[in-house]
Amino acid sequence: MELSLPENFQVQDAPQVLERARPALDLPPDAQVRVENVRKTSRGTRITFSYTHAVKIENQELCDAQDICVEVSSYGDLRFNARGILVTCNVKPTEPEQVRAISDHLNKLVAGGHVYVAKRGEHVDLEQLREQGKSWYLEEDAQGNRKLKRAWIA
Repeated sequence: MELSLPENFQVQDAPQVLERARPALDLPPDAQVRVENVRKTSRGTRITFSYTHAVKIENQELCDAQDICVEVSSYGDLRFNARGILVTCNVKPTEPEQVRAISDHLNKLVAGGHVYVAKRGEHVDLEQLREQGKSWYLEEDAQGNRKLKRAWIA
C-alpha cells in the first residue's frame, strides 16, 4: 500500500492518516484506534497508536460466565521518511498470554462471587450490585455478545 502524509502535515492530521492506513494494518474489524504520539524529526515522522478490540474468552471453568467478550489493548506505529512516504508499519497483536491472564483473573472473580450474570434484556441495577458486593456484571449487547462491565469501583 502506498501511503503518504498530506502536504504540510500537522499533528492534528494524524487520526485521518491512521484511518487511511487502516487497511494495511490488518486490525480486527471492531478495533478502536487512538493516536498516542506523533514525533517529527528531520529524518521523518512516526505516528504511534494504540487500539482496543473485543476478544472472546472461551473458558469452560467460568460456567455461566463462559463465552464472554472483554476489551484488550495493543499498539503499533507508522513510520514515514522525510518526504512523507510510508516506509514501515508495525502492529503488535494481542498476546495470548494477556488473554490467558484475563481468563485466569475472570476465574477468580467468578469463583469469588464478584460477577453478576444478567439475563437477556434485564436492566441491571448498579446500586443493588454494590449492596451485594458484586463489582462486575455480564450483559448481552445487541449483537448477542456477552460483555464484562464494571458495576462500581471501591
